[in-house]
Amino acid sequence: MTDLLPIPIDDAPQGQLTEAVYQLDEDIVKRLSRGNTQLALSQNTQKAYRDSVRDYNRFLAEHSLAVNQQSLQLYFEDLKTKLKPSSLNLRKSALLKCIQVLIGEDSVLKRLAIERVFGSIDTYTLDHSVDSDECLTEDQVRILLSAAQSEKTRLLVLFLYKTACRVSELCGIRLSDCAPVGPYIKIRVVGKGNKERDVYVPPRLYGEVRNEYNGQTWLFESKGDKPLHPDNVANQIRTAGRRAGLGNVTPHMLRHSRATDLLLRKGQSLKAVSRYLGHQSVNTTAGMYIHD
Repeated sequence: MTDLLPIPIDDAPQGQLTEAVYQLDEDIVKRLSRGNTQLALSQNTQKAYRDSVRDYNRFLAEHSLAVNQQSLQLYFEDLKTKLKPSSLNLRKSALLKCIQVLIGEDSVLKRLAIERVFGSIDTYTLDHSVDSDECLTEDQVRILLSAAQSEKTRLLVLFLYKTACRVSELCGIRLSDCAPVGPYIKIRVVGKGNKERDVYVPPRLYGEVRNEYNGQTWLFESKGDKPLHPDNVANQIRTAGRRAGLGNVTPHMLRHSRATDLLLRKGQSLKAVSRYLGHQSVNTTAGMYIHD
């Protein structure tokens, strides 16, 4: 992959981004954040990026195409009827960043070439608002707690609701992340993009979790001193939801439910709720939970 063409895409032969590159190297994903921890990708994001590169490579091979403007446009045109807007935008972002690393941006002409190619591909506007059927009322949360098939499941439901944690954040809590602060237990969680924030739980809830899970390293620990797997948590909550007659309840529904309760029922400020959820801006929180 040498002798990359540092010229605007319209002037390159057949609109090629590079000199006849027919496959992207999946190892490019590892290089995205190398040497820059602020841009580090989470494990889930790395997997999503690798999947995007792999699928684009499949498309190139099936149609005997090279990495260029034409193949990118054809690829996303083919995906329009297959993927949701959020997935399409993720694929576009993943391929953009990978191709930027492949070609490099050490000149204005290279940056222009890349920007013009991806500027020609549609970006889809997403509706991030959370509908009422994606949230549980306090009464429904109580019913869900009562329907939990075990004390461990009940504590998972209660902890997720009280903290508004993502399931991946819950599974990643170490005992070393927990410390008493005033009347609460402060818990450091690591969210999207490795962004850290603090959540707080009553000592009683923390003590119940410690007694029930008896972790040596992790707050929610499974056998073999390993953290609970997110799929395990999701399955337990889904089963409890069905037993409670609430349908398909997911861990993320508990996060939405808590946010809605704090913001619209408890009257907490938008800024406070946004910070508690770990959103990058209050606009994100408002767009999700404040609507007709």
